Amino acid sequence: MKKDKFLEVVRRLYIILGFTFLAAALVLVAFPIAPYILYRLNPGLTDTEIDNISKEVVETEIIPVEISNEDSNLPEFDSTLPKDPHLLIPSIQVSSPIGQSQDSEESLKDGTWLVPDYGTPDDNSLPIIMAAHRFGYIYWDRETRNQVSFYNLPKTSIEDTVEIIWNQRKYVYEIYAEDESTYIKDYEADLILYTCKYFNSPQRIFRYAVRVE
Repeated sequence: MKKDKFLEVVRRLYIILGFTFLAAALVLVAFPIAPYILYRLNPGLTDTEIDNISKEVVETEIIPVEISNEDSNLPEFDSTLPKDPHLLIPSIQVSSPIGQSQDSEESLKDGTWLVPDYGTPDDNSLPIIMAAHRFGYIYWDRETRNQVSFYNLPKTSIEDTVEIIWNQRKYVYEIYAEDESTYIKDYEADLILYTCKYFNSPQRIFRYAVRVE
């Protein structure tokens, strides 16, 4: 009798473990395709994400820093580099075109948006602020999303490098701080990257970097 009870307990335990592992496997399989599912259920989510990205992220006026002898601080010109501006984050395999349109949507549909009226790689009197979609568009496949968006920005770590190709010069930055907030908190950074944490939330993911090359 005791043996039968023991076997029944073991059987139930195996059933529970089986369902647990099955549920975990389904979550792992579903996570990469979650954006596609959400888009199908609510096609307007992309517009919501654009609104959240393009909303002001600066709470206070930033005072430009006076830069002297700026030309001597430029990286070496390299004619083999692309003429169009590009953002590279090697640790998460991002290779994203940089758009400079005043209209955020025009830039975000192709990759990274350089927020206007702030810094550029060759003029760092103000911090460079760049944003990109976290989830993007329904017509993006997984490879495109990983390559041109900031879908994997949360996976970056302190000391990861970020490269900007600008006017055929390569600028290299190093991430020194991470944050989740609605606004920029550190205005001393040379480069600030951000994206939405969720589709319909003002919460944003920030990475702050300093130029090292």
